Amino acid sequence: MDSVVYCAEYLGDRHMRMWMIDPKLLCHKHLLGEHGELHKFIPSFHKKYRIDNRVAPVVQIELSSYQSRHDELATEMLRRGMNHKSPLPELPDFSYLPPEQYEAKVDKEVSKRDLRDRCEDCKV
Repeated sequence: MDSVVYCAEYLGDRHMRMWMIDPKLLCHKHLLGEHGELHKFIPSFHKKYRIDNRVAPVVQIELSSYQSRHDELATEMLRRGMNHKSPLPELPDFSYLPPEQYEAKVDKEVSKRDLRDRCEDCKV
């Protein structure tokens, strides 16, 4: 059996998006949402779920920046007076993924455009 599991239900179009823009530009909802998704999907990655639909046709997840992005979001949460008491658990070994998926980078301009189109509260 293949050790990589495909599960669109977990990493499908309605889930897991890393905006990768300056967290100060995110509204509270998108700041907390992105932070929560980073925590939520760690178990999926430990189960070696694939991310094909997160990197094509538009890159929406940046695994090489997972820890640093969490830290940026946590810092912004604290700056806004929110609580942050959830350090990111140990990251899984992403070596099961093709290098081009692990190294994929989110296009910040696409993220800004998408946020502008969907959220009046984000300052993009």
